Formats: sequence, C-alpha cells, structure tokens
Amino acid sequence: MSRALITEHELAALRLLAQGRTQVEIARTLRIRPETLGRLLNRARILLRARTLPHAVARGYKTGLLGPPPNDDGAEQQEHRPSGPGGPNRGQEPAG
Repeated sequence: MSRALITEHELAALRLLAQGRTQVEIARTLRIRPETLGRLLNRARILLRARTLPHAVARGYKTGLLGPPPNDDGAEQQEHRPSGPGGPNRGQEPAG
C-alpha cells in the first residue's frame, strides 16, 4: 500500500480510531459529519485491504503507516529477563 494513496484526512481519522476514540468523537474532532467519517474510514480500510476497521488499524501499524504500535502503559518496552536461581528475592527475609 502506497502512503500516497491515502489522504491526510483519512490518515487522521484512522489515527484517532487507533487511539480508541468512537466514530462520533472522531467526527467532532475533525469537524465533519459522521457519515463523512464513515466514508473516510471505509476508504482507508479498502486501501489497507482490511476486512474490518480494527483490522485496518492493525494493518496500518504493520505497514508503518501509523508508526510503531503503542505500548500498553506508555513506557518503553523492556526485555523480560528471568531471574536467576532462587528468584529475585533470594536471601531476603519474607515481608510480614
């Protein structure tokens, strides 16, 4: 999918949808009618070759169109490292 095919207005609507906003909220933010928003999102969905709007958001992230996927907590993702033998509190008295 070429980024040149999707308009800035469609991309803005898709970004707001990716943030979890409702279609009514997105329409108010963009100052357009909900019907117009529906057409923008539907065209973006078609251009991304997605079956549904959530699928369009996922494809937007996968293609890099929406940037990297956000973390759940907003913090930088850290690599999970299992603790060594005895666990992370080895040698410490249990709290009590």
